[in-house]
Amino acid sequence: MNYDLLNLKFLSGSTLKVIAVISMTIDHVALYVMAGHLGMQEYWLYDVLRGIGRLAFPIFAFLVVEGFRHTHNLKRYMVVLYMAAIISEIPWILLGQYDSHNVLFTLLLGLIAISMTDMILFNSLLKVVPLCIISLISAWLNTDYSWHGIGLMLVFFLFKDKPFLCFLFGFPLVMEYGIVGTACGILICLCYNGHRGFIKGEWLKYAFYLYYPLHLMAIWSLCAKT
Repeated sequence: MNYDLLNLKFLSGSTLKVIAVISMTIDHVALYVMAGHLGMQEYWLYDVLRGIGRLAFPIFAFLVVEGFRHTHNLKRYMVVLYMAAIISEIPWILLGQYDSHNVLFTLLLGLIAISMTDMILFNSLLKVVPLCIISLISAWLNTDYSWHGIGLMLVFFLFKDKPFLCFLFGFPLVMEYGIVGTACGILICLCYNGHRGFIKGEWLKYAFYLYYPLHLMAIWSLCAKT
């Protein structure tokens, strides 16, 4: 049965990354900068901006899964993601997130989970074991999006080229973070055309991992001055 109901494959990986970066930045500006300076009449704007921000995680989760499929050096990919997550803890904590860990840890744990799942070739029942173990670790560490995000990454991995099933099983995992935003985020991922796009080269490929802590630090500096 063909689940590719829409077949609207017009977004490159580079376009997806730009959409996710812009969405994430809007979300964090609303959360950390605007939240304390809004009157009762302006909270609709805050809600709209946070809704736009919910696009980001599904797209980044999808891109990490695609990165796993195409990387020639999985160990280096994991090391880069780990180092970026460690560095990002500094602005994350400065912004008041003392009891949790930033989303790069979630993406890293999800990457580990899908790589472990990929190694289990024969017994489909055993494929849930890595997910359960890594999800428990994520919940214990209280990473951003926690086991929900890891589950979404596994859905993207297991149901490649089956967009209907991706949405059917992926959306319930993250809908509590924002129904409209997360639904749109998943649907945008399903428009991926399989091409890298205009972002090429090793440095540009990993530019997001540098942008993430830098934009958090910039937001913290802005908040500290106000």
